[in-house]
Amino acid sequence: MTNTHIKSVQLVALQNRLLLAIGGTLNAREAMLSFMRLALKQLELKSAHIYIFDDALSDDRVLQRYQSIPNINTSIDTKTILNNLLKCLDNTQEKSHISETLSSNEITAFPFGSSGLVILEKNGDTLLESVKDVISPVVSKLAEYYNICLHQQHLDDEAEHNRAALLTYKQQAKIDPLTKLPNRRELHYSLSKEISNSQRYNHYGALMYIDLDNFKNVNDSLGHSIGDILLTLVAQRLSEQKRAGDIVFRIGGDEFVYILSNVGSNEAEAMSTSITVANRIIESLAKPVDINQYSLHITPSIGIAIFPDTFDDGNDSENVLRHADTAMYRAKKLGKNCYEFFNPEMHIEATKRLIIEDHLRKAIKNNEFHLVYQPITDNLENIIGAETLIRWDSPVLGTVTPNEFIGIAEESNLILMLSEWITQHACAYAERLFKTLSKDSLFSYISINISPRQFIQSNFVESITSIIDMHAIPNNFIKLEFTENVLLDNIDITIQKMEELQDKNIDFLLDDFGTGYSSLSYLHKLPINIIKIDKSFVDDLHSEQNNTQVIINTILVMTEELGIKCIIEGVETPQQADYFKQKCVYGIQGYFYHKPLPGDELIRLLVEDKPEKLSLKL
Repeated sequence: MTNTHIKSVQLVALQNRLLLAIGGTLNAREAMLSFMRLALKQLELKSAHIYIFDDALSDDRVLQRYQSIPNINTSIDTKTILNNLLKCLDNTQEKSHISETLSSNEITAFPFGSSGLVILEKNGDTLLESVKDVISPVVSKLAEYYNICLHQQHLDDEAEHNRAALLTYKQQAKIDPLTKLPNRRELHYSLSKEISNSQRYNHYGALMYIDLDNFKNVNDSLGHSIGDILLTLVAQRLSEQKRAGDIVFRIGGDEFVYILSNVGSNEAEAMSTSITVANRIIESLAKPVDINQYSLHITPSIGIAIFPDTFDDGNDSENVLRHADTAMYRAKKLGKNCYEFFNPEMHIEATKRLIIEDHLRKAIKNNEFHLVYQPITDNLENIIGAETLIRWDSPVLGTVTPNEFIGIAEESNLILMLSEWITQHACAYAERLFKTLSKDSLFSYISINISPRQFIQSNFVESITSIIDMHAIPNNFIKLEFTENVLLDNIDITIQKMEELQDKNIDFLLDDFGTGYSSLSYLHKLPINIIKIDKSFVDDLHSEQNNTQVIINTILVMTEELGIKCIIEGVETPQQADYFKQKCVYGIQGYFYHKPLPGDELIRLLVEDKPEKLSLKL
């Protein structure tokens, strides 16, 4: 009895030690290894093995070695042992294990729950049945703990995945997905931090607001996929210009912001450093961007705000950004592809711009505009055509000049509505005028200015022709004036649209000729037969400080060789008029002969006060 009692106590102690070895960790492999080490020592085993079913094989699952001590290859036939163990379990409820002899070593197998097998190898000896009976429930607990560890691992993996997903979400919330630059949300945090640092450490910073000129034309004419590629390449070029500590952001569309950190200890140093960086950016973006078969030229308008500044409201992120934005619009107004620093006077201009834009929207709805027509004469002063010009007399703002509101209409996209209004009313007037002209009248057309944004619309040809077709006038009684901005995006599409309109007997005039470089490059390709030489050449015609006459004479010779007629704009003095009469130009337009006239006055001038002059046949 004593020996039996002592044996039972030893068995219980053995079982407890084995059970305690299991629960030291929630790592499955560590828990299994801890159990096996203790079992190897307490039971004086040669080896211990745990085999787990391979769940990847659903039809014919096999056992894969999960853990062994010592970690050596074994020739144990686990499939046979498993089958024998299953038969044993089916035949009796008492035994929960089987034992076999392999090379004088006893092999004992226990079911590892439903997950696999635990195999204990005794070297040249056998385990007592009572010991095996004690080990069996321990193995069952081991299997339960194994599944608990796996479940915990799954929960840990899921939590880690969620943490990674949350981190990715937070990063994406701060990053522009297209260019991988920080976005607007991150800008306000970074800018606020930089402003605080500049105040704390007594140095200056600068913010550049960069807007790509005419980028919308790229999207409209070549598609958004080309536009996205262009934005990505621009982002790369801007990032290449960064100094250490600077940050480039994309805050939307074609707008980028560049924070320059610590640009000097005084305002003059800050401006000097900002100018250097701005010039580097302009130079970098000046290089053509080749995308597929297109070679694109992109330029920036840059507004710069220095901080901290002396204004009460100027030292927070919103106001610094607004100041740079205001300066950027000034850069656009001054011709684009340049930079401007913010100054207080720009507040007034920006406010005025917002007021004009607001009233401009209402003016289109309320029909507050009217058209005037500036005559074009030949060398004998016969009126041969007239250019349509828009005027705005606001009941609130008074007279607003085209120089003040046309640019705002372009930037706010109101130009499309305004252009349609002009075309409708100009064609209606042209019909009225045409009906009053005599058959021998030398007056041959009304011209209508076309906005680049209007021209690049996919339905431009259909829109123009449908309006002209609504009125009882010959198509060639309407000519469309455009500037070289139309040529900057895709010359092939431009020519295609012009040829489609010419097929309908609608011709073009190239306006402001000589103010850029592209019109000269493409002049021989364009289906046009009239150009208008810009007023700036006429203003400097008799200046002794330049060679304007040489330039004009060159243009006249070149166009004559190309079979293109020239109209001179801005003729205001007798000397200017005499000079171009001697050159026998096709048309002269300017205040010296006629100011822009209301429609009724032009009709009266053409019909009632018809001068008795002979036409110069050209």
